[in-house]
Amino acid sequence: MLAIPLGVAASGVYGTSIVVQHRTAQEHADDGETSAASLWRLARNPLWLIAVGSDFAGFLLQAGALSAGSVVVVQPLVVLMLPVALGVSFLMGGHRPRLGDYLGCLGIIGGLAVFLVLVGDPGETHVPRPRILGMAVILVLVIGVLLCFVVLGRNRIIRGAVYGAVAGAYFGTLAVMVDAASGQAGRRGLHSLVTTPKGIVPLASIVLLGIAGIILTQMSFQLGALGATLPANLAADPLIGVFLGVVLLREHIPVSPAHVFVYVACLAAVIAGALRLADPHAGPIEPDTGVTCSTA
Repeated sequence: MLAIPLGVAASGVYGTSIVVQHRTAQEHADDGETSAASLWRLARNPLWLIAVGSDFAGFLLQAGALSAGSVVVVQPLVVLMLPVALGVSFLMGGHRPRLGDYLGCLGIIGGLAVFLVLVGDPGETHVPRPRILGMAVILVLVIGVLLCFVVLGRNRIIRGAVYGAVAGAYFGTLAVMVDAASGQAGRRGLHSLVTTPKGIVPLASIVLLGIAGIILTQMSFQLGALGATLPANLAADPLIGVFLGVVLLREHIPVSPAHVFVYVACLAAVIAGALRLADPHAGPIEPDTGVTCSTA
């Protein structure tokens, strides 16, 4: 009763912030490329700082949702940020929504709704040993860094997709750590988050994954390949979140062949909707020619 409304509210905040972040990141890119200097300029932009600050508000809402529910149910709700971005971008001077945009929203919302109905109640969260949590986070971080190095020098679409997917994987893993931390706090009290390894490891992981995810997201935004970045991000985020929620936190989801088939269909519907809404030539997230977002 509480987890889903809080998760939807968090997606609303993220959807609003992502439009501002993307446009601001584009304005500070070096000829459509990302660099340390361009990221530093971006970090000093007041509008970008406000947008990132709103992301923190979204994170608090999401943390509240995860403390009230399971990561298997809450994390897939992040895909709702794109339908929110549809309206926000239009209000900021972007494309007027078209029939295809509404169909994209329908695919995202429909795929999410069917998935949540199939999952049902995942049960209680089990907090694994700190060593297991730490190893899982290190593995996700290392694989992500290696993937980013592999695509250096490739075209913008490939790099944007990989950076977006890795950032999504980091945020999905972060959600699992938030769920683990809230489970630990619920069992042992808030003080256990800073006095026991079962609390310290998830908190440290949240910081590392959050910083890495934000940096990669802004790098992908500066590349401008939003049509590749967002679908990859929104596919990897809930996918990794649900997978680690089942494997690490022992949250239950039905896994019969029929269920798996429908899960894949739901993911395909979400990705198709994301592709439509993130398409700079057809979707609403990119501004019309000549329309920019003020950085004053």
